[in-house]
Amino acid sequence: MMTNATAPSPAPNRAELKPLLVAAGLEKRYGSTTAIGGVDLTIAQGEVLGLVGPNGAGKSTLTRILAARERPDSGTVSPSGSSEGSGWTENRARRFGVRTVYQELALCPDLTAVENAYLSEARPTAPFTWNRASERRLFAVLDEVFPGHGITVIRRTGDLSMAQRQMVEIARALCTDRLSLLILDEPTESLDADRAAQLYTHLRRLTAEGVSALLISHRMQEVVDNSDRILVMKDGMLVDTFDAASVTEDELLVAMGGSVRADTETIKRVAPEATDRERVGADHVVLAEIHSGIGASMTAHRGEIIGLAGLAGQGQDEVLERLWRPRMLGRGVRVPRARAYVPGDRQTSGILPLWSVAENLTISAGRVISRFGLVSSRRKRELAAHWVDMLKVRGGASAPITSLSGGNQQKMLVARAFASDADLVLLDDPFRGVDVATKNELYALMKAEAARGRCVVWYSTENKEMAHCDRVYVFRARRIVSALERDEISAERIISDSFDETTGEEK
Repeated sequence: MMTNATAPSPAPNRAELKPLLVAAGLEKRYGSTTAIGGVDLTIAQGEVLGLVGPNGAGKSTLTRILAARERPDSGTVSPSGSSEGSGWTENRARRFGVRTVYQELALCPDLTAVENAYLSEARPTAPFTWNRASERRLFAVLDEVFPGHGITVIRRTGDLSMAQRQMVEIARALCTDRLSLLILDEPTESLDADRAAQLYTHLRRLTAEGVSALLISHRMQEVVDNSDRILVMKDGMLVDTFDAASVTEDELLVAMGGSVRADTETIKRVAPEATDRERVGADHVVLAEIHSGIGASMTAHRGEIIGLAGLAGQGQDEVLERLWRPRMLGRGVRVPRARAYVPGDRQTSGILPLWSVAENLTISAGRVISRFGLVSSRRKRELAAHWVDMLKVRGGASAPITSLSGGNQQKMLVARAFASDADLVLLDDPFRGVDVATKNELYALMKAEAARGRCVVWYSTENKEMAHCDRVYVFRARRIVSALERDEISAERIISDSFDETTGEEK
């Protein structure tokens, strides 16, 4: 559903498009690992080129090379197919008009949105007027792309919600005067459907003016709906090319080497024990409860997966915060002592970047790996090896956490929560930026852990994911407006309740 958004311009006729940026023979290795090998691609002027592939396929490495943030071991990048590819530097790329919106937001949390925008696109200004000029420019772009955004651009970005930070990251990339190529790496992972629609409407306005875009997303249908061509990347190689007008989401998933839906092999590997909810039996008791501050009461029982749905920023994060820190946030909250929390921003609140995979994974499992108050190194190694092997994390337990792809980092954060002895596991949009195979593994893991008696409370920006829940609470304006059970749960019903002003009214 779109708000204040005009219909997008029709896609350009590809036969009339000229090459904008040409990459030839790109190769990049990190030690013995080949991140990309022999990649050739052409981005045409005024087209949206989709790029999809599983986590670790090399997409992020490729985009860093195209933006000249990293140099390839071999190969060239050249504008309009010129012969000057060997001189593709970061300064040249910026002058050419290449801008990137990164999956891991590159904003400084202690600076305001205006200051962040100025640092990324500084312009000659009088000493005491740069801030006002930058503020007007950023605010104008935000108003144009995201009408009704509600962002105060002089606030610290660290105080903004994830969705607001995502909008600021996009807007500051669009503040450049001579934009030619916009690289979008998972641009809508923190946005709801309405904000995503506004972004893609604006993207079509840009392409109609000759700007090109490289769109990377694990949301396959978004790529199909908003691209002209789609490239499929796997194991560092481009393996297929599709016309977006004729390809289906399932065809892309198969080309990536993934399954369209959770397969039996994945479920058996991740959840080898039976997942029959009857195992919970008499333990099916209220495990968490909130009575005030968000409208109607919310309860979560042992053995349940509870979904928090609705448009982003409607109070879901507040619920997770209250369940995580009930003493700090007043009365009316009842939760078990043992809890685990997976935050939505893995870079600033999730991973410990100086530590290894094993150290990140076991940090919350003190009681599991300890004996008589002392941590057992053997138990720590065994616990880390168990989760790394089960979730097939490339690099192994001893690898630096920062060497993993974003999807594998997210696997480790979710595994960290389930490796603890927590009865209540809180997940804030845990599948942001992960591929379909990883999602299948984590869906199966959540169901298996719930069957063992844990309770999972889960917020997701993707309404269709709520089908994996036993009960879903839909939020609007910081209130619960509906509670959906099993067969009532659907993306259509969630969207309807999110916008229906009569839903949740007292009769």
